[in-house]
Amino acid sequence: MAVLQCKMCGGTMEYDRTQNLAVCPYCGNKSTVFEQDRKLFEQFQGMFAALLNQEKRAEAEDGFWVDASREELLREDGEVIEIAFLAKKKADMCTMYVAKEHVIYVFGKQYADYAERYKKMCGGLRYPDCGMERELSRYVPKLVTECRLADGSSFLAIHKEKGVYPLNMLGILLDRHVAWIVSRLENLCCLLDYNDIALNGLTVDNLFVSPAEHQIFLYGGWWFAGFIGAETAGSSAEVKEYLEKKTHGKSRNSRTTDLESLRLAAAKLLGYPSREKLREDTLLPKAFRDFLTERPKADARKDFAEWDKALEKSFGERKFIPLSISEEEIYSRSIINEKEGGEK
Repeated sequence: MAVLQCKMCGGTMEYDRTQNLAVCPYCGNKSTVFEQDRKLFEQFQGMFAALLNQEKRAEAEDGFWVDASREELLREDGEVIEIAFLAKKKADMCTMYVAKEHVIYVFGKQYADYAERYKKMCGGLRYPDCGMERELSRYVPKLVTECRLADGSSFLAIHKEKGVYPLNMLGILLDRHVAWIVSRLENLCCLLDYNDIALNGLTVDNLFVSPAEHQIFLYGGWWFAGFIGAETAGSSAEVKEYLEKKTHGKSRNSRTTDLESLRLAAAKLLGYPSREKLREDTLLPKAFRDFLTERPKADARKDFAEWDKALEKSFGERKFIPLSISEEEIYSRSIINEKEGGEK
């Protein structure tokens, strides 16, 4: 994701269409927006704004796929799989494709064990009761199909609900929107905790969002998941520092790693590269800032209770704040963004 950021002061720049300029509201710095950035900026701003218009949501979503990229993958039995995708990127140990009804993960032959771990960890989840299962099972992977490709890669396709997109498409968000995302992630961390699982891959790149419904989907990262106290299978690069710090180099799954990762993800959604930088933001509600920068509680249930108190102190009574995507919240990005990431 390419963010329009001021090179003079580091602030978030606003796009002026009339002059084709990115203007910093803090120091006044101006810079020309390259044509490709401008087109992508306008495309995603328009698409998400239309997506949130209830009357036009269906046709807006269909518009995403008119010019979708396409790729063919060869199965080991000789059949061809054609994928039409909105986004493709490197995701830790695999390549991720975001298709219309599926998220597809392709693990190279050398990472077959990670594909098996993905299926095992998200396929064996337990829930406190049937009601919780009906609610929470929506937000974790549901494997639709799998196969082996001709080159030995493992192909996994999971169900993706309509109106759900990679969270990193939204760019930098306002604090109230990040707050409801934290609430959803705390809920999912409680599910992980109930199953004695550490995901070790709770990052913005592994999360998906339904902007209209205010829901977060935890589709990625399960290839690193492991049971608390057992040896880890690795972690996403962003999580590695916390994992080593909490386990004192013993490489064991920690109950608080995902809670630390949740806070880092929130900081990045607010536009900060680290939680330490977040401390400098005096405009954030103090209780919100303190929650994100201080150490989490010992387990997810206690941490969620602490978040409830911080949320009320920061924003008062819970409200549904429409996620109206604006120039301040969505920035230009590459449709196809392949980047290296993750460590064993």
